[in-house]
Parts: sequence; structure tokens; C-alpha cells
Amino acid sequence: MLKLDQKIDQAKAQLGTLQAQARKQRRKDEARRKILFGAAVLALLEELNQEQNQKFLMRLSSYIKRETDRKFLGLPHLGNNDFCK
Repeated sequence: MLKLDQKIDQAKAQLGTLQAQARKQRRKDEARRKILFGAAVLALLEELNQEQNQKFLMRLSSYIKRETDRKFLGLPHLGNNDFCK
């Protein structure tokens, strides 16, 4: 019975390791997606005329909620009554 308990413990440890690796890979994949889409958006902005660029940036800015991120990007502060909330 002791050998079975050891095998179960080893299998649980291996499962935990595999789950941690899967979580790490998901985070890496998500970061890569963000970088690739961000680069694509920046390239698109370079191709748009000034009016289209401003409209696109206005729409994008409504999805940026964190004040520190908005400040970094030079976006206006979100008030309590703003539509962007």
C-alpha cells in the first residue's frame, strides 16, 4: 500500500508541475497576442489620415480603464460620469 501512496503522491506532484507549466504558457501566449495586436494597431494608425486616426484613437481610448495607463498614454482622466466606465 505504501508504494501505491508514493505513486499517487508522485502523480499529483507531476500534475501540479504540468498545470503550472500550462498556466505559464497561457500567460506567455497572452502577452505575445497583446504585443502582436498592438504592433498591428500602431502600423494601422500610421496608414490612416489624421481624421481617421483621431476617431480610431477615441474608440480605442474608451477601452483603457486604468488611470496610470491613461496617464502614460496621454489620455484624459476618466471621471465618474464618463461613458468609458
